Amino acid sequence: MMIEVSAGIIRIRRDDSRILVCQRGEGRRNAHLWEFPGGKREAGESAADCLRRELLEELSLPVDGLREVCTDAAQGIRFTFMEGIALGEPVRTEHEALRFVHPREMLSLPFCPADEPVARWLALQNPPLTAFFWDYDGTLVDSYPAMVRFLARAAERLGIRVSEGEAIELMKHSLPHAISILCRGDADMETRLMAAFREEETRMTPADTPLLPGIREAFDALSVPGARHFLVTHNSRRALDTLKAHGLLDFFTDWVTRENAFPRKPDPAAILALMRRHGIQPEEAVMIGDRPLDMESGSAAGILTCLLDTDGRFADTPCALRASRAGELPALLAPKKPVIG
Repeated sequence: MMIEVSAGIIRIRRDDSRILVCQRGEGRRNAHLWEFPGGKREAGESAADCLRRELLEELSLPVDGLREVCTDAAQGIRFTFMEGIALGEPVRTEHEALRFVHPREMLSLPFCPADEPVARWLALQNPPLTAFFWDYDGTLVDSYPAMVRFLARAAERLGIRVSEGEAIELMKHSLPHAISILCRGDADMETRLMAAFREEETRMTPADTPLLPGIREAFDALSVPGARHFLVTHNSRRALDTLKAHGLLDFFTDWVTRENAFPRKPDPAAILALMRRHGIQPEEAVMIGDRPLDMESGSAAGILTCLLDTDGRFADTPCALRASRAGELPALLAPKKPVIG
């Protein structure tokens, strides 16, 4: 039998969107993770009565206007989440920390398993994300195997040997970084290697760059009324031909490619230009990419970031949202209200 728990989405007052969150203390289950306050329901106790009692016992906090919002379950516990308004200031007695946070701030806090989907739903529902900025290589298409071959062939022509593992490690940082390392700071050799790589790159076909598994389904799910997609890539306009060949180009409202001559990411200029052109507000936008420089460019543009890290290469890269496969993106970027039977 599941344990029944009431949890509170408690706002500081009706005209303030901030929500009370609490950090669990040392020695407790899920220590140091964040949660919505509440506790276990006693026999014969309603969800609302339980929450009122727990808030008074744990935080000396009376509340008003409780109403059920959603339910969720994790670790053998069924949670009933209820909204309410604080009638005073909470007093910390057993938690490590207490904070009233704006909903988007919750994306930067590690929550307990049952609280995390509710926190993310609250963070992304007002306003929802409607402007999706996408990187290309490694995010939409699996182009790295072909790019590694092209770099290795170009380097070999200049007497430089590079293994596949080394090449992808360097290119996941950036192509200019890879070329600089391989040429050991020799500017003339860097120019020649870049030109050789670009020559090899012209041979790339859509067959060399299949869509990342799950990407088409992600676009189908995210392309609801009002949603817009934008491409921000260092690749050439050949990327558009590839997306067209894969039946994905029609999803995009606009794009920036190498030919537009914007500064390379992590400079946010390309993102900002698209935002100005289409009247996009920062709070409705997210940058999705597979490398740290994509996250840095999104952060510099003042928008949310989502790292699609399919091989776990960048576990320490700061980002607002993180996915290990493309199939996770719809639930991550457009979460639905958690409800269980």
